[in-house]
Amino acid sequence: MKHMKQILAFALVLVMVVALVGVTPAYAVSEKKGTYTLTFYHIFAAEEAGGHESLWINKAIEEVKEKSDGRLIIDCVPGGVMGSEEELIPQVFAGTLDMSLSGPSVWGTVGNIDAIGWSELPYVVDNYSQMNALGEILPDLTNKQLEEAGIDLYCLGALSQGIRCLCTAEKFPVYTVDDCKGLRIRVPQSDVYMATVEGWGCAPTAMSSSQVITGLANGTIEGFESDPASITARGQQEGFHWYVETYHIASLNLLMINKSNLQQLPEDLQEILISVFKEKSVEQCYDRVGANEAELEKIKAAGVEVITPTEEAFAAFKAADTIFRDEKIAEWGDEEIFAEALEYVAANAK
Repeated sequence: MKHMKQILAFALVLVMVVALVGVTPAYAVSEKKGTYTLTFYHIFAAEEAGGHESLWINKAIEEVKEKSDGRLIIDCVPGGVMGSEEELIPQVFAGTLDMSLSGPSVWGTVGNIDAIGWSELPYVVDNYSQMNALGEILPDLTNKQLEEAGIDLYCLGALSQGIRCLCTAEKFPVYTVDDCKGLRIRVPQSDVYMATVEGWGCAPTAMSSSQVITGLANGTIEGFESDPASITARGQQEGFHWYVETYHIASLNLLMINKSNLQQLPEDLQEILISVFKEKSVEQCYDRVGANEAELEKIKAAGVEVITPTEEAFAAFKAADTIFRDEKIAEWGDEEIFAEALEYVAANAK
């Protein structure tokens, strides 16, 4: 939470500076000889480095350029080259950066609207079919929340990172929630992630992802939770033995644009940008399923064994986190949004 408070503090400083000097913030969108340029910086890996998000973002950028006859150009720099989330996200709120990609809870913290982080709660969905359906409706639901809260952002799409599962060392196979009792499990510095594994009886241990391999080796932790692509990107498949298909948190990152900047564009360019990114984001979610299956094969090739809990055991994992999830939904006033999401997912999951 300290990390998130620093992000919020930084965003508020930007707003205060603008207010004190009495000027309107300079928008990042620029026009030159009838051509408009948007800036889009994010922390996800570049396409050439295997970044699945960047692969589909680049497809969208090329299609926008083509459909606009070269009138709308998107200057995209991935991999955190232009700054960390703490630096980039407040700039989108301030309008000095047009677009970025990050998790719902990060956007929510910076904008002081935690309610848009509901999709990162445990067991909102529990398989990829449901996740893909959620990815279709999440931008619309997010825009509804942003509009009601008066936040100057517009959500163009939701990109899938995958569904997180539990990974444990060789001496600690997990077949049921009872096997989790007392296990020290690495989680990000997040109340939601800590509460999720704590619900199973684990002892959550917040640490950097770069410390996971060392932590497993020296016994500081007995496991961690992650998605397949993140595991292979960090080489963590060499450090654990059991991959337990708990499917507890679906990671759908929100692609946001500063709404005032969006509205500076001619209406036809706005329509092109919105429609293309909406379509490509949905396609990315569906393509992520096969991509993550390939990543899981790499993990298994390193000697990791997969545990698929029985239907009864899986239900127990879910039940252990349902109270926390529902309490957060109520705390944030997300009951209607959550119900609408579940209704859509039930009707459209394939």
